[in-house]
Amino acid sequence: MRVLFTTWASGAHLVPLVPLARSLLAAGHQVRFAVPSGCAAAVARTGLVPVPVGSLPPAATRVAAAARRPSGHWPADWPVRPAVLTPEQHGVLRAFGDRQVRIAEGMAQGLVAFARCWQPDLVVHDASAYAGTVAAAALGVPAVGQLWGGAAVVRLERHRLEGPPLPGYARLMRRYGADPEREPDLWLDPCPPSLALPSRSRRLPVRFVPLDLPAEPVYGAPSVPRPTPPPPRAAAPAPYGRRPYRPVRSGPVRVCAAWDDAAGPPEAVRAALRVAESRGVEVVRVGSAAEGRPPAGPLHRALSGCGAVLHAGGGTTLVAAALAGVPQLVVAPRLEQQLNGARLARVGAGVLVPADAFDGSPRTATAAGARLARNLFALLEQPSYAAAARTLRREALAMPGPDDAVGVVTRLTTPPAPPRHATGRPQGGGSRAGGSQSGGPRGEGSATDRDGPRRTE
Repeated sequence: MRVLFTTWASGAHLVPLVPLARSLLAAGHQVRFAVPSGCAAAVARTGLVPVPVGSLPPAATRVAAAARRPSGHWPADWPVRPAVLTPEQHGVLRAFGDRQVRIAEGMAQGLVAFARCWQPDLVVHDASAYAGTVAAAALGVPAVGQLWGGAAVVRLERHRLEGPPLPGYARLMRRYGADPEREPDLWLDPCPPSLALPSRSRRLPVRFVPLDLPAEPVYGAPSVPRPTPPPPRAAAPAPYGRRPYRPVRSGPVRVCAAWDDAAGPPEAVRAALRVAESRGVEVVRVGSAAEGRPPAGPLHRALSGCGAVLHAGGGTTLVAAALAGVPQLVVAPRLEQQLNGARLARVGAGVLVPADAFDGSPRTATAAGARLARNLFALLEQPSYAAAARTLRREALAMPGPDDAVGVVTRLTTPPAPPRHATGRPQGGGSRAGGSQSGGPRGEGSATDRDGPRRTE
């Protein structure tokens, strides 16, 4: 069987796709990765075969500054209750949706052209690569969406999340003879079930598999040992009027700071890490949090032995920390990151601090950093956080792995069995799964009925 993978970006968009691609190869299937030319090198570093399908202009990936850091109160379950959002909040979601449609428009021509040439039996795409659904619909084959570890399936290509497709997306689908209502036949979800919000989409839980990708910003560069910072001298005054940090348990205290934004963490986060180090805590840094220092190595390895992790709330970082059983402090600038942090806080495995709680000025960064440091010390000192993180780890480890998902996704290409008379004789003929542009297979095992898709967990 031929399986075409596609994404529009590397890093956190590419990483969740790789384990399934490798499992398919091990099972004897053919795999290709169709990506913009800027992502081809990242795909090649994984050992998979990239197929460049053009390049994305910078304008396609831009989103308004107001949408990048939305203010105001967003309910902790806004993806499943979009009706409670204000017109301004829906405007933020529309800005993100229009951006993803622009990206899909930039990829669709090259992607569909290659797909028509290579003739895959299945298309697997990352959650925001709408061009993957377009290509699958154009060829009449099943589409599988890969989520990143976030708490929800967010359908930004739809008006107000649950309405009709956005005009640009509908035009793009019709350009290739596809039904705009076509959706992925299945979503692969690495989010631990206790963190996931309910969804009408058909989802298959699949355990996240960490990767050693040296040049990816999510995981940082190869490990370079760093000396443990010396503890403050006994005669020195305690920072911010607090006593030097004394861990509840014996041994060195270590926390991880992971950041995947090229601009690096906010000044308040940097200040919090300085407070932690001044009180004898070793801080290992991954990604742009390294701030010019040798990074601590791949995230899943840097987390080993850490009592807490501070990060921006991205899905891949969240599930990597969940697998490691580490409490998490989420300083979240974006909506989906705030949602992830809120779900972690709900199960007691972390603390959420929205980044808009800080005004970003150097004048207030010191005080904001001190508040963040207190949250970090709470994760280290209060046993309930560690206990909840261990529970989350057991849940994440119990999820089926990519090898198990291979059987599920390949069965999507199998025609459903024809109905039978009471005598057991077949009635009518079958058709190729995914051949209908209105959805996927509706035979036995389908998660679709007259009331819509059911959640599969």
